[in-house]
Amino acid sequence: MLNLAKETLGELVWGLLAIVVFVWWIGGPGVTAIVWSGGDKRLAIQFLAAWAAVTTLYLTASWLIRRARRA
Repeated sequence: MLNLAKETLGELVWGLLAIVVFVWWIGGPGVTAIVWSGGDKRLAIQFLAAWAAVTTLYLTASWLIRRARRA
């Protein structure tokens, strides 16, 4: 019974993580487009740059962590 609960909770966490990643990848450019169409082009570019920087930092950190685990 405990294993079933752990497995179910694990799948729920992975599902939530998948939703967060999907929202992150769609949300960054989506929010930029909404702000851009609102007329504030400078804020849109700043938001897109911040989104790209955070994404790059995350991907770099995850790559380094994976590489360190394998070593």
